[in-house]
Amino acid sequence: MTTEPRDAEQRYMFDQGWLAEQRRLAALETIWDPFTFSNIVSLGLQPGSRCLEVGGGNGSVAAWLCEHVGAEGRVVATDLDTRFLDVRKEPNLEVRQHDITEGGLETGAYDLAHCRALVSHLPAYGKALDNMVAALKPGGWILVEEFDHVSFLPDPASAPELLEAWDAEMEAFARLAAVRGLDLPFGRRLPRLLESRGLSDVYAEGRTVFEHGGTPGRDLLLLSIQSLRPHLLATGAITEAQADKVVEMLSDPDFIWQSQIMVAARGRKPV
Repeated sequence: MTTEPRDAEQRYMFDQGWLAEQRRLAALETIWDPFTFSNIVSLGLQPGSRCLEVGGGNGSVAAWLCEHVGAEGRVVATDLDTRFLDVRKEPNLEVRQHDITEGGLETGAYDLAHCRALVSHLPAYGKALDNMVAALKPGGWILVEEFDHVSFLPDPASAPELLEAWDAEMEAFARLAAVRGLDLPFGRRLPRLLESRGLSDVYAEGRTVFEHGGTPGRDLLLLSIQSLRPHLLATGAITEAQADKVVEMLSDPDFIWQSQIMVAARGRKPV
């Protein structure tokens, strides 16, 4: 298998040590868990299935999987940083500190391997996909969910100064993403990446949502920008005043924007 490396150094876009990272991950779950759950349900997993959740984050998907597969099923949730997973108490959940690009998983052991907003951050994303596919049983499914930022736009009826601040923020984000190896259109690459790994029944679809500023529990963008603020300013694409304006408008319920497209791609390991 090819591994399509992008960079010799693995660098996650967001600071996992940031004090509000758990809140940011919770906002991600609030917005995107319903889409993830519906995608998993469509795969027809049976009670007693064995599932692999890679990059488990706060653990909401892992916890839902534990309930979905029942007491006879098993869920293994992995992450480089397991501090948010370690507090989970589901009896059929196993938490592992693990780097998916390094291998070391059971071969042919899982009915489902899932990850969300993970592989686009990994320079060695090809190795990560190869290792997840290798961990599947014959007939098992891989489900990969990643953003495509093509739709990430504000309401065009917004005031000109707001549109200007948004454009500056997005330019700074694009520059930082290029430095850190985050591929902003990665979601649209998923079908070909799965097909190239010999999977059958490859299918992908995307969802985008419209967001209002100042909505508790749905402040993923605001928290992400606050986490990255000094690095975004360092790109030179945005001023302090523009950065303040972005925070102000993302806290305003009258401000509306369209999210990235979350692309969900699935494929089945041949029997």
